[in-house]
Amino acid sequence: MNEKKTGYGIWMGGLGICLMGGLYTTIKLFQEGHTLFHANDVIVWSLPLSIYIFLALSSSGLAMLSALPTLFGIQRLEASSKRLVFLAMATLCGGFLAISLELGNMGKMLYFILSPNLASPIWWMGAIYTAELIFLGIKFQCLHKGQETSFSSKIAGTLSFICALLAPMILGTVFGMTEARAIYFGPMLSIFYLTMALYSGTALFILYTMVCRTLESDQPASNAPPIDAVFHRLFTYSAAAVVIITLLKTAVEWSTVVPEFVTLRSFSHPFTPLFGVPMEVVVGLFLPLILLMIRPIQKSTNGVLITALLAWIGSLAIHTRLLIAGQSYPVGPKAEHYPEVLAYLPSAWEWMVALFAISLMLLLYTLGERYLKLGSCRVDKL
Repeated sequence: MNEKKTGYGIWMGGLGICLMGGLYTTIKLFQEGHTLFHANDVIVWSLPLSIYIFLALSSSGLAMLSALPTLFGIQRLEASSKRLVFLAMATLCGGFLAISLELGNMGKMLYFILSPNLASPIWWMGAIYTAELIFLGIKFQCLHKGQETSFSSKIAGTLSFICALLAPMILGTVFGMTEARAIYFGPMLSIFYLTMALYSGTALFILYTMVCRTLESDQPASNAPPIDAVFHRLFTYSAAAVVIITLLKTAVEWSTVVPEFVTLRSFSHPFTPLFGVPMEVVVGLFLPLILLMIRPIQKSTNGVLITALLAWIGSLAIHTRLLIAGQSYPVGPKAEHYPEVLAYLPSAWEWMVALFAISLMLLLYTLGERYLKLGSCRVDKL
């Protein structure tokens, strides 16, 4: 094998090892259940659920971007449409894997969808994300056959865009209706999740595009910007929107005397706060927004790559902290048996679930690029 084929073999071998570890973790979860996670009677949602939130929102953001050529007439983005649709599907599959292992049994997901409770936001969340995946699949089939202007393609693209708009808001409603948890309660989380979906989805696509440009090293150098101006504007606007919402949330948290918000200020997290704002927010939101407004970085492939990487990884840290912080304050009878605020660190098994979900997503990316002609990127040049 030549050097590039060797690199591809190493990449696939690494993914295979991660997937085998994930399958072993799945077997252990089926045998021993949630005792493998660092969950308890107060913190019942752990890292696998935050991985699901992160990947599901990223998928919705990608689905929104895929609708730009069809619904908004931005024809110069048609070349990216097929890749965007496939990435949205693959990312959502990784999210579904994470939440199925969080539930402890993949069969529960099927039972959940087939036994509807129309009054439950959780059921609507699962149903809408399932519908989004189906409509994206139909859209991808049309694009793969070269029928991007067909009636089926337009209808599927429109419906997937509607689902991509609704799903983050319904996901926010799942937490926002939890009156016992002041940190979650209210409409703010739905708005936050919608903007985070576009932010993380755009960051993921830009990051992926930068990797593809690196793999296409045999193509002649170009003076064109690293990404299309539309993606850059959406990335910048969504980052600004999330920063504004975060500042509003922080202002509320620091101006209230509600006990749960007071203890949130002392919540144990892996980064040191800066002026009351966690470092994952500083690094994952504020810093990318600043970098996006610096013109030399806008024109630099490495600058755009680093900005997108900070935004995407920072988004995961933000979702994880919000999910755990909202549960860290014991309420009701549980408050008598636990400290005022609980600390949390994921177990090794939780990290294995996270690695399993992301590895599945990356495997689908790799196979799609190699066999489904998503664009000009060739993964066998790795």
